[in-house]
Amino acid sequence: LGPGSPWPRFLRSRAALDEFIYEEIRLRRSEPGHEERDDVLSLLLGARDEDGNPMTDRELRDELVTVLGAGHETTATGLAWAVERLTRNPEVLANLRESLAAGAQDYLDATVKETLRARPVIVDVARKLKQPATIGGYELAAGQFVLPAIAALHYREDIFPEPRQFRPERFLDGKADNYAWIPFGGGVRRCIGAAFAESEMRTILREFVERAELRPVSPEPERVKVRNITLAPAKGTRVIAAAVG
Repeated sequence: LGPGSPWPRFLRSRAALDEFIYEEIRLRRSEPGHEERDDVLSLLLGARDEDGNPMTDRELRDELVTVLGAGHETTATGLAWAVERLTRNPEVLANLRESLAAGAQDYLDATVKETLRARPVIVDVARKLKQPATIGGYELAAGQFVLPAIAALHYREDIFPEPRQFRPERFLDGKADNYAWIPFGGGVRRCIGAAFAESEMRTILREFVERAELRPVSPEPERVKVRNITLAPAKGTRVIAAAVG
C-alpha cells in the first residue's frame, strides 16, 4: 500500500531497533570485564545451555526485545494508571504524601496493589488444560484454553468490597491473595518480573508524589483503551504537575 502504510513503517522501525541492539551486543562483548557485570545483557551473554553453548546474537536480540516489550510498556502503563487514579482520588493522594513524609512505605505498597487491582494492565491470562477439568459446572476437555478474566475477578464484591472505590487501605491489613489478586497471572507461570515491576512502580511513584503537586487536566476519569493486549488510559494520563515548594 505504499511506503507510508503500516507494514513498511513497522519494518523500518524494527530495522532501526535491531541496528541499535546488535551494536550494543557487539560493544558489550568487546568490553573488558563484562563477565563480572550483573546487568541483564551481561547475564545473558554469560548464559549457557545444557551443552555449554552461549546464545547467538539473534537469540540475545530476541531476549532483549522481550524484556523491553514485556517489561517496559506494562510497567509504564501501570504507573500511568497509578497517577490517573491518584489525581482522581485526591484524598488518597494526600494520604500517600503524608505517609511518605512520615517515612512509611506500607501505604505506597498498598497504593500500587490497589492500582493494579482497579486497573489491571493485562486483560486475561491463558492456560491450556493438560487434562479434563470441571470449572463452575462446565466440563472442559484436555487441550482447551481457559482464560481467567483479571478485571472481572478484581471487581467481585465478595472478594473486594466496594470494588469501584479506589481504596489502598484494603491491602494494609495483609498480603494480597495470590488467587484473587492476579494482575501478573498466577501459579508457576506467574509473570517472572512481578516483583521487579512493583519495585519500579513504588520507586517512581514516590518520586512523583514527593517532588510534584499533581492535578488532573479534567475531572472525568480516563476511560480504558485496549492497546494490543494491554489496558491503557485512553488519553495517556494527562495531568498538571507543579514542583513542590
